[in-house]
Amino acid sequence: MKRLLSPLFIICSLFTKAQTIIPRVVDAVNNKPLAYAIVIYDNRLRVTYTDINGYFTLTTDSLKKNDSVVIQYLGYVNQLLPVGALSSGFIVKMIREEQSLQPVFVSNCPRYESFTLNKKKGRIKQYVGPGPETRLVIMSRYYNTTGRNSYLKKLSLLLDEKSPNLQIPIRLHWYEWNNDLHMPGKELTDTSIIVYPYKSGWNDFELPDKTIEFPKDWIVFGFEFIYPPEYAEQYKTMHSTDEKLKWLNDLSHRWSLSMQYVNNEDEGAFYILNNADIAQYSKKYERYFMRPAAKFTILFCKE
Repeated sequence: MKRLLSPLFIICSLFTKAQTIIPRVVDAVNNKPLAYAIVIYDNRLRVTYTDINGYFTLTTDSLKKNDSVVIQYLGYVNQLLPVGALSSGFIVKMIREEQSLQPVFVSNCPRYESFTLNKKKGRIKQYVGPGPETRLVIMSRYYNTTGRNSYLKKLSLLLDEKSPNLQIPIRLHWYEWNNDLHMPGKELTDTSIIVYPYKSGWNDFELPDKTIEFPKDWIVFGFEFIYPPEYAEQYKTMHSTDEKLKWLNDLSHRWSLSMQYVNNEDEGAFYILNNADIAQYSKKYERYFMRPAAKFTILFCKE
């Protein structure tokens, strides 16, 4: 004889399948929230970020029983937590890495001169980013045509004029260049700098004084687009593939970036997808490579 489940049992079952947990990420010493910390889960295949108050949201149906969650933030030791340890109200306290003192640069330069690199926009193609559960860093090498060691004063980034999403934060990264492998090497980022695009076309961002060195040959610069938590939360409520595809096909839910064509393979863009190794974008039309359309205003000593 078949037994029928009561409506109450069915409703309770539905709620237990998709409970929401909201932990918080803070500095272990001063308890200040860490905004836009990286949260990696689902066997390191999916990514979300904390909001400006350090909170992040996960649903229990997105967490596998024996999975772990990795929390990353620049200048802090990575935290690896079993999913069973997480709950709403749980505080993740991040410990700062021990860092050696940075060298202090003393300059007798009486006057600095500014110069803008990569002024020509050239041919542009619009690039649409992936969904909110994917972390993507796009990086490329930009030459210093002055041949002088300098500091980066201002960054200008070209965004898709058709994109309605102009308020997605962008975290800046910079790297060494590996001459042997002809690709970006060790990450040099030592300061968390997040900029907020504010209009279509060129967006100008003044950078902290003498924070980012621009070597005399080139710089390898990277851009990490961070989906606002409300986008990620909206996406997580969708369970069917059709729902997610429909949401992603609405380009108002995704960021976009203007990419410029270049001829030199060493100037073409590379990327990091989630926590995978660095990979290179393929050549376009068997002729061109692409990279983010960016201008750099540098300061160097005028002798």
